[in-house]
Amino acid sequence: MVDPGGFFFGHAMSLVLKNLHLLNFRSYENCKLDFSADSVIFCGPNGIGKSNLLEAIFFLSILRSFRTGSVRELVKIGAKEFHIEGEIARKGYSETMKVTQRAGGGRRLAVDQVPVRRSSEFIREFRAVAFVPEDKWITAGSSCCRRKFFDMFISVLEPAYLSALQRYGTALAQRNAALRINAREESVAAFEPELAGAAAVIAPFRRKYAELMEKKVNELLQADRFRILRQSDYPECDSDYLERLRQCRKKDFLRGFTTFGPQTDEFLFHLDDKLLRNFGSNGQLRLMSLYLKMAEFCLIRQNRHGVVALVDDVTGELDEENRERFLTLLQHADQTFYTFTTVPDGKMTDAQVVHLPLK
Repeated sequence: MVDPGGFFFGHAMSLVLKNLHLLNFRSYENCKLDFSADSVIFCGPNGIGKSNLLEAIFFLSILRSFRTGSVRELVKIGAKEFHIEGEIARKGYSETMKVTQRAGGGRRLAVDQVPVRRSSEFIREFRAVAFVPEDKWITAGSSCCRRKFFDMFISVLEPAYLSALQRYGTALAQRNAALRINAREESVAAFEPELAGAAAVIAPFRRKYAELMEKKVNELLQADRFRILRQSDYPECDSDYLERLRQCRKKDFLRGFTTFGPQTDEFLFHLDDKLLRNFGSNGQLRLMSLYLKMAEFCLIRQNRHGVVALVDDVTGELDEENRERFLTLLQHADQTFYTFTTVPDGKMTDAQVVHLPLK
């Protein structure tokens, strides 16, 4: 079997989510579900919680939401924490993954009841790609939406990237806090070696995967129409970066924040030599966001990783050709979860249907 991007995958169901248990996650106080098929449909009226189930599966995969950056929004009103647990089966063995996330930010992770300290060790166990309406902001939103897209994608494939990103974020928050209170210059400088070292890891990964993403999107489009230009304003060598931080300290003190670094990166998407966010129609913005997510899916599979697809109402506005490309791509998922208000007639006859609300 050949995928739309030209890579032979050969499909075998090597990674599946066998069950899911939620406590105080979004609208679910206590929910237990068992899955017995490689295609699962969550079916029910709008607003009943179908997307919440996809979001929980996605969070188990990467410890992030595809909707919000605030974990407080994920905790059921009146509760202090949520709990997600799932049994993952792969190639003859299974393991249980658990995450308990407090509204205030504390988190506990475990695989088969063994505590896991590093999130980079946890997320490589189970990979999911979500195709959701919020994806439109990858192309239509601000630069932080594009950075988030690349950060989440690269983190799934490169544990070293996730570790560097976390180190950088912590050091950046500490340096900015010191700048805001007008701390002594030595206090600000104390965080700079960590910033420089982490940035030197982040930048090459972003450059590499921007190039791979551009190539894969064009393969899926079956035309050389798409370009990604990464804009950055800092040196990638850690010693040069450190010197730049020293030179910019006075300016940073005046502004109260660090004025350059990976947090200012921009990814410019061009379609047919035109900047997509400025000249693309609403339809083109949505379509190219979908193709970026399709490319993400292909690149994860290409790296010999099992992957679960989460599909939440993204095909309604596609023309027949693009819908067919998308549905053909999903055949290469190890397992796929869909949301529908009604089960499609004459299609997906082998799918397990979970009717909501649960009884």
